[in-house]
Amino acid sequence: MPGAGLGAALGLAGRRSFLVQHQVLSLGHSYRVMDPEKNPLFTVQGNASQNLKANLLGSLAGGSDSYFGRMEARSGEMSYALSNAQGQVLGTIRKQGGANRSTFTMADASGQPWVVVSLERGLMGGITATAVGGDGRPILQTSGSLLGHTFAIQDPQGGDQAKVHEAWVAVRDTYGIDIVGNIDPIYPLLFSIIIDFEKVK
Repeated sequence: MPGAGLGAALGLAGRRSFLVQHQVLSLGHSYRVMDPEKNPLFTVQGNASQNLKANLLGSLAGGSDSYFGRMEARSGEMSYALSNAQGQVLGTIRKQGGANRSTFTMADASGQPWVVVSLERGLMGGITATAVGGDGRPILQTSGSLLGHTFAIQDPQGGDQAKVHEAWVAVRDTYGIDIVGNIDPIYPLLFSIIIDFEKVK
């Protein structure tokens, strides 16, 4: 599977449970992935200037709490840096698309794409998300109302690979992910982070 070495480089090998914290006060919509003891493993950091521009456009369109403001803030391109616990950048994520349809391309440090995630919003707030490898082969999927933090991440055959749930920890804006299938944790972890970013914008 493409990108399989990245999970090992981030110290994810052999781990089955993780905490994902959305750091809402940081510029660029930063996410921190930790083990159950809250030791940091890696971060996904958005570009601060791009985020400020999106928020400005959203405000001009009616404010971040309005429908048109949220739609405008979600439009356009965004980029994210994937870094290990020591701050070394090991990959990137690039978003393209509009308010209701977006594509996220994950690439390694050399710029080689290895996963593409597509998200589509429904009329009632539902989000459909799918992930394919660099060769176009399906990897992960989920669908329905993903507004909370309780859903399953499945393989193309519908088998559960990971469970996303509210975390029983005293850390704000944190949720848990348990790996239940035979998959490199890096895939469901990044998949859930992308879904979460699209929910909060």
